[in-house]
Amino acid sequence: MKYNRIKIMSVVLSILMLSCKEKKLTTVDKGNDKITVDNHRLTDSKVNSEGVFLFNSDSEILINWTEWYKERERNILKFAFFDNETQQFSEPITVSPSKGLQMHAESMAKVGITAKGIIYAVFRVKAKSNRSMFGGTMYYTISSDKGKTWSDKVKLTADPNSTSQSFFDIAMLPDGEIGITWLDSRMPIHKGRNGKTLYFAKTNMNKGFQNEIPIAGSTCECCRTEIYIDQHKRIHVAYRNIIEKDEEVLNTNFVVSDVEIRDMYYVLSEDNGKTFSSPIPISKDNWHINGCPHTGPSLALNGADLGALWFTAADNNAGIFFTSKTKGQFNERELLSADGRHPQMISLNGKFFVVYETYYELEDKGYTKIIMEEIESLKNKSKNEISDPETNNNHAVITSIDESAILLAWINTNTRNPKVIYKIIPIG
Repeated sequence: MKYNRIKIMSVVLSILMLSCKEKKLTTVDKGNDKITVDNHRLTDSKVNSEGVFLFNSDSEILINWTEWYKERERNILKFAFFDNETQQFSEPITVSPSKGLQMHAESMAKVGITAKGIIYAVFRVKAKSNRSMFGGTMYYTISSDKGKTWSDKVKLTADPNSTSQSFFDIAMLPDGEIGITWLDSRMPIHKGRNGKTLYFAKTNMNKGFQNEIPIAGSTCECCRTEIYIDQHKRIHVAYRNIIEKDEEVLNTNFVVSDVEIRDMYYVLSEDNGKTFSSPIPISKDNWHINGCPHTGPSLALNGADLGALWFTAADNNAGIFFTSKTKGQFNERELLSADGRHPQMISLNGKFFVVYETYYELEDKGYTKIIMEEIESLKNKSKNEISDPETNNNHAVITSIDESAILLAWINTNTRNPKVIYKIIPIG
């Protein structure tokens, strides 16, 4: 995907200078001029819009969100295409079979497109049962005409033993199809343990998701999974695991108690999702918690280094942590932000770009701002405030337009109805 370089030069040559000082990213220098980098509202402020997600296929960027209409008393999924020429999003397109879907900031609905232009919209509908008061069924619908028409919604899995699915992620695979990871109530791995099972499946043109396989067991049932495809055509998957007292744990340096440990783990596929490696820990945080963190990991490859980013509150040391994997193992973690939450990350031009939200107070009023960090190394980084001052914002997502620009989107709750905000940031 090629960014319009004439527009870049007319906007800014460079906006991010490496320093440890936080600065507001609304104006940047271009010679003797100051250029405004605007935040753009995507959704109607009269409508409650949440659960924003970005999908990047290298030829198309899609954004989607969930809307709630008071007069209809039900949710619906919408999405839009990013236009390279205008540097704006298209008019929103409604995914009509999604009516009644669940609105969730971490287990948000997702819309993706295959290399052949087939659109898949994946969403969840709540379905309480005797086995799970928080249960739900995942569905998908397919469009082969850019969202003009849609197939009837189809269950993600046809297995009647799967009573609930949730916390999923999607990405374009090396063969141009869409891969999906999700948490499932079935327990073919680690039977009798707590948690859920991490599954993987992929699309087959317009025939739906097929060939589902379990790739990890005893996972935390309430944290978003991450599927990431690198330029070497490898599939990386990260998730939060549940560790209990068994033979596997006894051979590690984990401290085991009656309280479960919920730390981030990782698996890899080098054959387009046919098989996956055995899980390894991203970091042995030893977070003892019998609860739902509702915050997932993020992965990005920068040269030979696979970066991993996540939130934990182990040992009363809450914050966002970062590590990288070299020679098959993850290095010791380092604290990125003590007060950050819900991180997301990409790599671009030899650097990692991270977004998250932080809470602060000003004149006895509380606000939440979106921060972006540009990381060349943990000792060489810059921190920039992205959202408008004295507003409330959360759950930012990030992708690259090309090597010259980054696209950010997040939820702003400064009005009665939350709305989607986005910003385009040229990179020098």
